[in-house]
Amino acid sequence: MLGVLLGMASVGASAQDARAPMVAPAARAVAPQLANAMAIDYQAQYRKEVDKNKQLRGENDGLRQQLAEMTRHGGSLVRAYCETATVSRNTAGARNDCAHDGYTCEPVSGLCRTSANDSDQCSDGFLLDVDHCVPRPTHD
Repeated sequence: MLGVLLGMASVGASAQDARAPMVAPAARAVAPQLANAMAIDYQAQYRKEVDKNKQLRGENDGLRQQLAEMTRHGGSLVRAYCETATVSRNTAGARNDCAHDGYTCEPVSGLCRTSANDSDQCSDGFLLDVDHCVPRPTHD
């Protein structure tokens, strides 16, 4: 009986041995794949980032040139604004004193008014006369 048990034990061991090598190669095959997946080529990534930076610098330079061209005096993005109630200025640096002609700066356009609807649209020292500003009369 002991011989039968030992025989069965050895058969069981053989069955386990037969199954064990099947599992082990699969586990060993997965390990190298994970190891290869974890290997990172840092030099290739660095070169890729350097190339990307060169491309972005080129794009930035082109955009800076385009912006400079559009905002220069006479460029297409020159915008007017009211620096004060009586001074019109634009983004190219030009300045116009609206008070010289008797008007205030029009806040929506940023330009000096050329006509007026009420006396608030005339600068100091000027009065509304129908639709334009005239110098205030002096009393001698």
